[in-house]
Order: sequence, then C-alpha cells, then structure tokens
Amino acid sequence: MEAASVKLQVQRVARTFERSLNTGDLEACRALYSAEFRERDTDLGPLIERTLRGELIGTVGNRTLFHLHLDEDETRVVELLWLELHGAWRIHDARVFSLLPGE
Repeated sequence: MEAASVKLQVQRVARTFERSLNTGDLEACRALYSAEFRERDTDLGPLIERTLRGELIGTVGNRTLFHLHLDEDETRVVELLWLELHGAWRIHDARVFSLLPGE
C-alpha cells in the first residue's frame, strides 16, 4: 500500500489540532509543537488561549491555514508550518494574519 501524501498526512494531524482547539484542550494543541517552536512561540500560544472556535481552511504540502475566531469578535488567519520530526508531524512555525475589516 502506498504511503499517504505529505499533504494528506499533515491534514490529518491538523484535524487533530483543530479538534483539540475546539474542545479547549490547549495542552493537546501544544503537544503538537516541535520543541524548538515551543521555546520561541510568542504568537500562536496567546491566540489559541483566546480562540473560541478554529477552522482548518486549507492545506498545501506541509502548510496549513486556520481561521481562528477569538474573543472580543476578533479573527485571525494562522499559517502553520509542519515538519516531520522523529516520525511525527509537529508545528515548527506560525505566521499570523489579520483579516481586513469588511472583507
């Protein structure tokens, strides 16, 4: 049997992140961080703490996009870079985008 594509592998683990996020299990979300990212994360952690609901909106290769619906009627789009480390996909970097008002 042929191994799943990188995109499919990443999408599967991203769905796990999405479920953990939406059930408020922030420890499970952070368990998907690489050790290096855990040490330097200053953006994603505070955002997931404020997230009321998150949606996986796209996967391209080893990158995913999430739409985060935050408290105080704010939203952000987050691009996560996933790397395969020791046989498991982990979040290795994140970029945060603000949506334009009215868009």
